[in-house]
Amino acid sequence: MTDAPASQDRNGDEVTVIGGGLAGMAAAWALSGLGLPVRLLEATPDLGGKAGSRRIDGRTEDHGVHIFPAFYRNTLRLTGELGLTGSLRPTTRFHQIRPGQLGGTERPRASVAEGLLFLYGVVDLLAQDYTRHDESLHDFLTTRRYLTEAALADIEHFFIASTAAESRAASAAEFRGSIAAFLRRPGRIRMPRGDLQHWLIDPFRRHLENTGVKVRTGHELTGVTTGGGRLRTLTLRTPAADADTEQVTGHVVLAVPHGRVSDLGPELTGALHPAHGVRELNSRPLGALHLWLRRRLPHLPAEHVRLVGSPHAITLLDIGQNWAGHRTTVLNCVVGRVERLAHLPESEAVAVLVDELRTYLPGFGPEDIEHVCYQPHLASPYFTPGPGSDRLRPHSTTALANLHLAGDHCAAPPGMTGMEGAVSSGLRAAESVRRALRPHLPPVRIDPLPTVSPVAARLLRAALAPLAAAARGRSGPRPGSGAGPQRGRS
Repeated sequence: MTDAPASQDRNGDEVTVIGGGLAGMAAAWALSGLGLPVRLLEATPDLGGKAGSRRIDGRTEDHGVHIFPAFYRNTLRLTGELGLTGSLRPTTRFHQIRPGQLGGTERPRASVAEGLLFLYGVVDLLAQDYTRHDESLHDFLTTRRYLTEAALADIEHFFIASTAAESRAASAAEFRGSIAAFLRRPGRIRMPRGDLQHWLIDPFRRHLENTGVKVRTGHELTGVTTGGGRLRTLTLRTPAADADTEQVTGHVVLAVPHGRVSDLGPELTGALHPAHGVRELNSRPLGALHLWLRRRLPHLPAEHVRLVGSPHAITLLDIGQNWAGHRTTVLNCVVGRVERLAHLPESEAVAVLVDELRTYLPGFGPEDIEHVCYQPHLASPYFTPGPGSDRLRPHSTTALANLHLAGDHCAAPPGMTGMEGAVSSGLRAAESVRRALRPHLPPVRIDPLPTVSPVAARLLRAALAPLAAAARGRSGPRPGSGAGPQRGRS
């Protein structure tokens, strides 16, 4: 390649990180801290991946709404190491709004009975031991005969609103893991003070470059060859050439989406642990709808809002109340069920979502909208762990001595996905490299995901059972179901 000829830097200790999302950036940061020469190659013009932003119609638009729960221990520690803790601010509340509730004289709320059943369902899920088996979230919920239709739908929406998965395709073990982590580390959720590109990704890039990491954008990996138990060559599309093939003299961290890993062929996927499992992993889009309004909507909270019962699983944040420079409402909406709109032209999909928002936001109408940015992300989906996917997710160390893997699709404790999954996977890949090149140095720090013991949850479930039975009796039987709490499998 033109930027890295054979030299003292091109030796067996050099590490090439391919993929400039959070996983690749975290890996490069940790590897640089080990004193290794590192170069970071990214196919697009900017780093950040799904944590970054794009300039669309003259505005900087995030990929979606980003939050940093307190259990994102590795991600939050990384922001501290970068001196970027001030880029995030804690939120004090999380709101759930039903149609007709906001600003109205009547405020419909879930009944106490439904709230108890919701709580009992979550505790019942925590009581499950998924170390040897898994099931879909849908299967778990539909076998809980104590759940009313309303409580079941609320749990499903609670999950879908924060992920890209429908309950039929989602792992119950993964949902359990994230709920357990939140309960064990329930501190304030943090949110960026502006778009994540300017407040996190661009400063992160500057820190990488200041430590000596060679960052190269516009470098896309298109092919590899292997031989003798090693990765032998990389073929890259660069600004200077459509196909630039180079010999691999050091180590490589591959930090690209699992679909791109599969595209590199069986020669590479067969070297993963488990072999070829990455081919069976799934991703789903998580849409974003950003609406710039001409006025400030009254009564709208400044914190995150979940629209309970939203057909397209919408959650939103009014960044107009949170980011500097805004005098009107700017709705950043996450669309959990964006695939339902894939068959519609963009204008019609937006109209459907605006009509849905109007049932929750009194007085809001199309005439209030100054600008629309709709990003269905159909071509850039999120990894969604399905039932039993833990046996398919590849480990950071591979059968090729100089190849290591990173990305939120890599093996991890249930519940460690999203940004935390990406960052922790980058750290695990860096630790894999350390064992190979710097075994005398201390291990790369990787904080575990906090969890809840199923035994403790079973005790709480037993204590709540009488209350759940009373709540179920007040709610009446679910159509086609018997009444009364049902103990989950243990």
